[in-house]
Amino acid sequence: MAVRVADEERRNAVQTQARAAAQEVVPWLRALGFRADEARRAAARCETATDASLEQRVRLALTCFGPRNSLRSRVAPALAPRGA
Repeated sequence: MAVRVADEERRNAVQTQARAAAQEVVPWLRALGFRADEARRAAARCETATDASLEQRVRLALTCFGPRNSLRSRVAPALAPRGA
């Protein structure tokens, strides 16, 4: 019985640490201009990367938003000046 309690406590500690590591990413995403809900959703992706550096976790969170040029490449032709 004591072993189960210790395992449960250890599991809870690991989960708490994973959530805290993910939440460290949120302010950096907010500084990049993402809304709070977007930043929290992307940060949740980092809960499994507890051994990664902060930079690596931010980069991982940013993958949630897709490729950098995906929107730009679709919008750019429509915005190009005509007759140029």
